[in-house]
Amino acid sequence: MASIPVGAPVWSDSLTSDLAADVAFYQALFGWTAVDAGEDFGHYTTFGVPDGSEGGREVMGVMPCPPGAEPSRVWNLHFKVEDCDAATARARELGAAVTNEPEDMGGMLRFSMLNDPNGAAFGLVQMHEPGSGFGVWGEPNSVSWAEYRIDGVPAEAMRFYADLLGWNVATPPWEVASNPKPYAALSAAGDAREFGGCHAAEGWELELPPQWNVMVAVDDAARACEQAVALGGSVAAEPMEVPGLQIAGIATPSGTIVGVQSPRAWE
Repeated sequence: MASIPVGAPVWSDSLTSDLAADVAFYQALFGWTAVDAGEDFGHYTTFGVPDGSEGGREVMGVMPCPPGAEPSRVWNLHFKVEDCDAATARARELGAAVTNEPEDMGGMLRFSMLNDPNGAAFGLVQMHEPGSGFGVWGEPNSVSWAEYRIDGVPAEAMRFYADLLGWNVATPPWEVASNPKPYAALSAAGDAREFGGCHAAEGWELELPPQWNVMVAVDDAARACEQAVALGGSVAAEPMEVPGLQIAGIATPSGTIVGVQSPRAWE
């Protein structure tokens, strides 16, 4: 894929209470390859879309939950920065809580974990190796979207990220002018391609905390839900239709949730 712009999503991963079960689940559901980095790296396992190379084009990672930590409820989402220490300090100034101070990982990257002013978790990553991060985006069985939900006005919630990461926050043309909480479409500075969005929570979502949700593109979201159940997972959010898409939430055998989305042809 093209070089990942500064400020855009650069990686996603999760902590699991059952590595073997989740690896088998992801491989069967999405057709991914899996590479275990070994004991020195906590058996961090990287998934990829097969392309004939070892490991394929990288999609996301998963590792066993360390003692004292909690397994991931959803996939973690990390954003690309040029200087992790400076960006982490700036995030703190803007009201974020730092949950993991900047640290290096194997000479490959430097990262930190934070909660934004609304309490949603996210990561900041400074890549030391050019071309690191997502090896594919937006294709079948790869991450294709990042969605944030908030019980409030989306553009106001995204102001923190715009100040920190330089995002463009725009109201899409399909929004009605009378909506007091219009959808916020997100793109990195200097990049016209939208990587995600923020919507105002409704209905059952009002009971959930603000958070990022990672979406994987599939051919048929409803069928992916059926396959997930057959593979020992579960359906976290039943398939529903939104403009141009069908979306759903699935949970791995260990309980970590990820979104799936597929194109929908209007009748």
